[in-house]
Amino acid sequence: MSWDFPRATVTSVHDGDTLTVQVDLGFDTTRTANVRLLGLNAIELSKPGGKEARDNLATLLPVGTVVALHSVRWDKYGGRVDGSITLPDGTDLGKLLINTGWAAAWDGTGAAPTPPWPRNA
Repeated sequence: MSWDFPRATVTSVHDGDTLTVQVDLGFDTTRTANVRLLGLNAIELSKPGGKEARDNLATLLPVGTVVALHSVRWDKYGGRVDGSITLPDGTDLGKLLINTGWAAAWDGTGAAPTPPWPRNA
């Protein structure tokens, strides 16, 4: 994998589109970051399919997985960043979640779409 963006190690998965990583900033410096995946929306944890969406993301990103993080901006709700994740094999995580029906594409404006549940994919 090319490390064009900071390396980050997954420490936990909150729900189907939010996770916590330890970001390697270099020179023995790290920072913990909560990351909301940009460009998509997954089913909320409290809704039918929400726990399954979280479990799917946790399966894709087991604790200890090293990924590339491209942080774009601070999230509107604060305390987390909006960004994208590239998996160790070079796959864009957001595109994978959308293409497999675990998330719906969303640009962050208007009502947040949710993928159908049960999944169609």
